[in-house]
Amino acid sequence: MRTDREAYPSGWAYKLHYGDTEPDLPRTLEDGTIRRYDNSHEDTKGHELHVAPDPEPTNVTFPGMVELWERFWSEIPKLEFEVN
Repeated sequence: MRTDREAYPSGWAYKLHYGDTEPDLPRTLEDGTIRRYDNSHEDTKGHELHVAPDPEPTNVTFPGMVELWERFWSEIPKLEFEVN
């Protein structure tokens, strides 16, 4: 979501989340996260990548919303659909 709040210097407030509704350690984090990009605390922690099973996020450079979404989408598994 676009924002002009000071807590989000990038102009975006986002969470790109891939996870499970039922946490399954160590496949997920305690909240069910498998992979998540977010800037929930951008003004203090920056942009973060959370990847199970590591509970500690990694700081990432924010390339822009479209680029980050494309990166996220390329990193998560997708179901294959078979046409008969």
